Amino acid sequence: MPGDLASKLRQWNAAGRPGPAARAPRPGIERMLPGRFERTPHGDCFVIERRYPLASSQGTIALASALQLSPRARQLLARGHPPEALDPSRALFLDTETTGLAGGTGTYAFLVGAGYFDGGDFCLRQYFMRHPGEEAALLAALADLLNGFPLWVTFNGKTFDVPLLETRFLVTRRQRLAPPGHHLDLLHPARRLWRTRLPSCALGSLERALLGVQRTEDVPAWLIPGIYFDYVRRGRCEPLGGVFAHNADDLLSLVALLGLFGQIFDAPAEHAHRVDSIALLRLFTRAGLTAEAAGWCSASLERVPPTERRGLQWEMALLLRRAGDRDGAVALWQHLAGESGPWALAAQVELAKHYEHQRRDYLAASRATEAALAALAVAPWPVPQQQRQELERRLGRLYFRLQRQRTRLSHPAVLGAASEAGASASRQVG
Repeated sequence: MPGDLASKLRQWNAAGRPGPAARAPRPGIERMLPGRFERTPHGDCFVIERRYPLASSQGTIALASALQLSPRARQLLARGHPPEALDPSRALFLDTETTGLAGGTGTYAFLVGAGYFDGGDFCLRQYFMRHPGEEAALLAALADLLNGFPLWVTFNGKTFDVPLLETRFLVTRRQRLAPPGHHLDLLHPARRLWRTRLPSCALGSLERALLGVQRTEDVPAWLIPGIYFDYVRRGRCEPLGGVFAHNADDLLSLVALLGLFGQIFDAPAEHAHRVDSIALLRLFTRAGLTAEAAGWCSASLERVPPTERRGLQWEMALLLRRAGDRDGAVALWQHLAGESGPWALAAQVELAKHYEHQRRDYLAASRATEAALAALAVAPWPVPQQQRQELERRLGRLYFRLQRQRTRLSHPAVLGAASEAGASASRQVG
């Protein structure tokens, strides 16, 4: 066996016969933190339970706001789930602290935080593994709680926390971790709404920018594995207090973030300046809330940053076209066509299509296409040759149709019919 691997196994008391640390866990954690030992068929698990009144806040967001998730907010967050399944009162908020950030079979979840609403409180429970020999006890105690909730709410849990727990259940040769009926990972809607607004969509970044949370003495996530290893090897339990506080703050921020989503989805016009309004509009349209989207977009155009306004107008035009309001879409395209840049070019192309196919106004369509080609000629950005060729083909087709239309109108039979119609109208007036 390679020396470095044997050394690691001895450190974890896993090589050969269990050492003294495996039979007698490090003392002290139960004296430092207000917890209790929960008995399981696989031994004792150290558990800390805290309760937070619903009126308490995480930053500027009350914990109770998560319980006020409206049907519209649930529909927007569902994305493949039935909206009624996203019931916060039946949700388990989940977060883990691990011995490594890369995952894999060698990574342990030594602290698992889980929270849920219970009456007038938010109950937060933290399951702690004092040494690797207690992993089976931790998982046994945790399984009873996990199985009691049909909805799990996490932050990056679909990629990290839940697969890690599934791996640990398999490695300890326990029954498979039964997945919940529904899993809401808030990282994904957070990325949709803030990836163009914030330098990072990590939970800490969202806390500072959106929730008003300032952790003054927080333990950085990259230090947490080392603090746990130091506890297992040397029995230093004082630094673990910061790890438990970090985990609790993560869970409370998860609850507050869910409440913030509810506030944004219920009053999008008021919050359009805080999010990527284009992404928010797309979220509404994909959820089938087109009428609501058109309403709040019009009301929020002046609130969004100027750099985002043109994109929002473009998305609104597409929304109106899909809804059958072509006049509204044309009005927005005409406004954008008077601007400069890529949006103006795209608007000219849409106007050309509209005039050609909907109104059969080949003169207006050819003028819009000519304007698009002129914009391409002076564009400061790289222009795909295919785009230029498509516009040139469109313009040639329009010139042909326009010429044919003029020829047909100048035909003697057409002129005679027009003359007779004019004479008949004159007699009626007379």
